[in-house]
Amino acid sequence: MPETAPPAPTAVRRRCFAVLLACALLGPPALAGPAGAADGVGRITRFTPPTAGSAPIGIAAGPDGNVWFTESGTGRIARITPKGVIREFPLPAGSLPDDITAGADGRLWFSEPGRNRIGRIGTGGETARFPLPRAGAFPTGITGGPDGNLWFAEFDGGRVGRITPSGKVTEFPLPGTESAPYRITLGPDGNLWFTEPGSSRIGKITPSGKVTGYPLPKAGSTPFNITAGPDGNLWFTDPASHAIGRITPQGRARLFPLPAGDSRPVGIAAGPDGNLWFGESGTGWVGRITTGGGITEFAVPPSKPDGGPFHLAAGPDGHVWFTELSGNRVGRVEVGGRVADLAVRLSAPGRARAGDAYAYTVTVANQGRSAAAGTVVRLAKPRGAYTVSASPNAKRPTADELTWNVGPLGAGQKRTFRVTVRPKGGGAVEAAARVTAATFDPVAGNNAVTARTTVSGR
Repeated sequence: MPETAPPAPTAVRRRCFAVLLACALLGPPALAGPAGAADGVGRITRFTPPTAGSAPIGIAAGPDGNVWFTESGTGRIARITPKGVIREFPLPAGSLPDDITAGADGRLWFSEPGRNRIGRIGTGGETARFPLPRAGAFPTGITGGPDGNLWFAEFDGGRVGRITPSGKVTEFPLPGTESAPYRITLGPDGNLWFTEPGSSRIGKITPSGKVTGYPLPKAGSTPFNITAGPDGNLWFTDPASHAIGRITPQGRARLFPLPAGDSRPVGIAAGPDGNLWFGESGTGWVGRITTGGGITEFAVPPSKPDGGPFHLAAGPDGHVWFTELSGNRVGRVEVGGRVADLAVRLSAPGRARAGDAYAYTVTVANQGRSAAAGTVVRLAKPRGAYTVSASPNAKRPTADELTWNVGPLGAGQKRTFRVTVRPKGGGAVEAAARVTAATFDPVAGNNAVTARTTVSGR
């Protein structure tokens, strides 16, 4: 990326955003689309929210076994059950929610670009809002981070932001006058990855705030949405190139052109079947791409001429869900995968004295519908403290980490681990726990958490 400079004027960014959105939303032509597979994979069902003009955009799996989405047209957050029952939760007047994700605190977090703030909603509908420190940031994409915090893109601010579950905001400026991040996701390497559609670039930011940019090989590319793939890479949509892209953690990118010449893919999500699923706003189809590049397309039943899938998310029911921004609907495409929902909790005393031992308690629970195969719990050894004991005994693959190989964890089951440490001296001691499994987990926001203890001297 170029050297740091003041952000580009807001008007330029807004024009860029308007052009991208217009390209993504141009109505699909009257094409005879492909049909669903005989085994039911690819079968599509659509649901209409109760309030007209809802214009759903962002969508995410919730920790309550439902799917949650934003209604940008009516200023609401909505919840849909696996059976298709929708309930809407109104936000204050003028709210225009965009993206949404599950947090480590068991709640949903969403961006409000028009109001320049980040919002939070509990599964019962209770809300809170957190204004951003800089005016005109225009927050768009949001995702759970490896540290238990939420990370978001500031399209107009030229920054990536971080917000703690208590609402404390930190912003990291991006290099270059043209930086305008749109969507953001947690990568398999523990970093945050984001798209920059106006500069044909994918960006990466570490949890400590170090930024790296990777220009795409094709000039004029507009990377739109991005997700972590099951192969350890990042996958993104490129509507201008009518292609799906893949970028490795080392920054090597490749584009896979789609069969339809006017596909304009926008949303993308990893599915529980080990593939990537995406929406084609140009054709109105839903597509599937394997990690090897094999592409299959499924027709969405016709509705309005300007309808088409926008953003996607894997649901807690083992299927993939999508929004139709112009069609004012939410859809489900049958995938048939097995899913778990692993949540990790980490507790520790808020205060301790140097030299006195205290304990961390790590609890992992499977809140999903299927057993989580290959469950592994990891605790980064707290810096500034000696490890005294771990119960049950933990492996030490590295000097800085404790690991418990849980194996299969059944639906509804949980395991608890206890680690006793002795702080070396005064100051803040922070620990981080995370859980992974071989079974697909669509609610990644509750897979990592941190805890801090303030240690006073003797």
